[in-house]
Amino acid sequence: MQEENINQISETTAKPKTNNNTVLTIINVVLLIGLVILYFIVLKPSNKGVNENMAIQQKLSTGSISIAYVNSDSILAHYDLVKSMRTSLETKTSALESELKRKQASFEKDAAYFQEQVNKQTISEASAQEIYTELMGEQQKLYELREKYSAEIARQEYDLNLVLIDSLNNFLSRYNKTVNYDYILSYSRGGNILVANDSLDITNSVIKLINKEFTDSKPKK
Repeated sequence: MQEENINQISETTAKPKTNNNTVLTIINVVLLIGLVILYFIVLKPSNKGVNENMAIQQKLSTGSISIAYVNSDSILAHYDLVKSMRTSLETKTSALESELKRKQASFEKDAAYFQEQVNKQTISEASAQEIYTELMGEQQKLYELREKYSAEIARQEYDLNLVLIDSLNNFLSRYNKTVNYDYILSYSRGGNILVANDSLDITNSVIKLINKEFTDSKPKK
């Protein structure tokens, strides 16, 4: 009888242990599921980024990434739009410089005449002081005009660069729809790319096509 009672007591005390293990296992599974759900909701990278990275890795592994480049120095030298804008800018710069020289020559003439009259003592001290103040005012106006024209030329040069970049980027986006390069780089002497394979150079083709587009876009006379 004692053995039977002992066995019953052993069976009775063993069952709660089994239940505790089961409960802990269920809790762990629930926590694991929660972490998986949290990962997919919050931490999972976007499919777009994953797909793009996988595509790049596949192309790298097979050596199928296609790259070309344009020589930006040649674009600047031979793109007709840039030539036209540069000619316009040079014409305006020349006109402003001529105007400044004319005003400067007129000021220097007036200043020399004033100095001559002072030396000859043909004007009163009050008149000399008045004329001197007027000349200083004219000189200040010349300085301000020179600064204004310099800022205007600098702004037009900046606008020229923006137009070039925008025009070239738009053209290359359309151009690449037919050639399907993965990358089209910009190469220039002294730039970040120190050595480039000539077989990847598409500059001449780009210049020919972009100039044709520019010519075709001009109003017919």
